[in-house]
Amino acid sequence: MIYIALFRGLNVGGNHKVKMADLVAFLNHQGGEKTKHYIQSGNLVFHHDEQAAPLAEKLETAFTQKFGFESQIILRSLPDLQDVQKAYPFEQDDREQKFMMTGFARKTPNGDALDVLKQLATDDELVAQQGDAFFFYFGGGSARSKMANLNYEKKLGTALTVRNRRTIDKLIDIAQDL
Repeated sequence: MIYIALFRGLNVGGNHKVKMADLVAFLNHQGGEKTKHYIQSGNLVFHHDEQAAPLAEKLETAFTQKFGFESQIILRSLPDLQDVQKAYPFEQDDREQKFMMTGFARKTPNGDALDVLKQLATDDELVAQQGDAFFFYFGGGSARSKMANLNYEKKLGTALTVRNRRTIDKLIDIAQDL
């Protein structure tokens, strides 16, 4: 199975630094094959024979032992990632792609998760949910957004890692070429 691994919180703000070559070597040591990385924020594409849920748990444990800190890992298969990308509801011609983001939940969020986010959205922000994916449009950028800077785990009941559409498109391209 081809997987895309989204490591949460790597190389952000100078914290939890991991060289991508080390991350690729780590994943290969854990049984990953044909592993490729994209940018420095912990995005890996690889082939592995195990099922997603037990594999993610195994990788998180091994990662903590290897690197000395925790990083939650969101695993998606290529078809799952493609489905999420196609479902993005806010793509119109007058919107900039760099403000279009998708949040991937680690587990099923609280039932009121979407309402919590909608209450924080400003006039130039949009949010929608499909299963364990959240779709954001940050019209003024995400730097000052209350939605973007929320403690997701506390408010939604699950960790969330967010990627922009350009990154997701590139990860899909890499996965299709494996």
